[in-house]
Amino acid sequence: MIAALLLAPVVAYAELSGSVDPGSGDYLIEAIREAQDKGVEALVVRLDTPGGLLSSTRDIVQAELSAKVPIIFWVGPPGARAGSAGVFLTLAAHVAAMAPSSNIGAAHPVGIGLPASDKEKKGAEETMLKKVENDTAAFVKGIAERRARNVEWAEKAVRESESITASKALELKVIDLIAEDIPELLRKVDGRRIDLGGGERRVLHTASAELRPVPWSVKDKVLHALADPEIAYLIAMLGVIGVLLEMFHPGTIVPGVVGGICLVIAAIAFQMLPVNIGALILLVLGVAFLAAEMYIGGHGGFIAAGAVCIVIGSLLLIGHVDKSFYADPDFGIGWRVVAPVGAGLAIIAATLAWKLSQSARQPINTGGYALIGEIGEVREPVDTLGEGSVLVQGELWKARSPEPIPAGGRARVVAVHGLLLEVVPEKQLTSTRGTA
Repeated sequence: MIAALLLAPVVAYAELSGSVDPGSGDYLIEAIREAQDKGVEALVVRLDTPGGLLSSTRDIVQAELSAKVPIIFWVGPPGARAGSAGVFLTLAAHVAAMAPSSNIGAAHPVGIGLPASDKEKKGAEETMLKKVENDTAAFVKGIAERRARNVEWAEKAVRESESITASKALELKVIDLIAEDIPELLRKVDGRRIDLGGGERRVLHTASAELRPVPWSVKDKVLHALADPEIAYLIAMLGVIGVLLEMFHPGTIVPGVVGGICLVIAAIAFQMLPVNIGALILLVLGVAFLAAEMYIGGHGGFIAAGAVCIVIGSLLLIGHVDKSFYADPDFGIGWRVVAPVGAGLAIIAATLAWKLSQSARQPINTGGYALIGEIGEVREPVDTLGEGSVLVQGELWKARSPEPIPAGGRARVVAVHGLLLEVVPEKQLTSTRGTA
């Protein structure tokens, strides 16, 4: 009992640097769930983001607002920013903090796409953007009201893209405090009373807490890397270009293959496809490409494409699992499993494709083709008229020759025409090959 009292409280620590996307969203939601399950004192999230997808932002905010563990967001280190989606995440935390010289704001929603080509389309697009803006403004106001923060400024951040420094954010009661680093943050929030909702309150004891990092799963890392808005958009455009090239120049194969892979990855990144379904599509594509290399042949291109699809699909297929899955919480697929399997499949497919290509280059040795090159005994004199006969492989065949061959002589088969053999004297060397 005394030993338990001497144990320092544990604070979980997560980091989000870069865009808010399905990968980073799953990571933060999993970090909140894990913090609740392990009963830690609080979850501290270091944030430095230019923004990201609104859909992922909503998922994270929902997890924050319903969390039964204190969530502390710290925009840091100095010079960091909580732009766009970062505003929602910071405001939704139980404790919002920033480092000196950091900034927060500019949360106006934007779309990714090409400008409208005519007035009617442009008007429809502006109407849709206005609807999104109004919906997003209501969303951020709801968050600010729930956490008793500056509702007026939160709406300005969305409608007018207003951005402010850490000191101004503290003055306007957008955040709760300013801290230079994580140790200072933990000292300043120590003793703070947190309302977890439903009448549940907790007093933080973080001054001497042990900071325990929350690791990223491989699945979330890969998805986070692919889902950066700029990268995802470029991947999508590359996919469109590849498919168009294949349509204009059928049979080139490579542009179509690359384009198809890029479109599936972009669909996952933009959340047009659920991650697991997209991963399964990539796995099926990978197997199809390996089979295509063996039966169609692509000089190794299909093998490379198949290996890429299988590796990415495998990494995206399984991440951390929840309690409903009867497995260890860290059950998943990592590089140490996927890399050898992907390499092994590529080697096996390459070997099979090479064997098939080798066998395809071998001369046909069945049916009439098997007689070409064989030497037989002339039973009846052979001439150009095809009246003679030759014994080849134990069978008598009608035969003709460009020069007479007497009975008892030996003749080499150079071509097969139905039931008639074309032969030459054995002594005559020739490379002439016929067709059946």
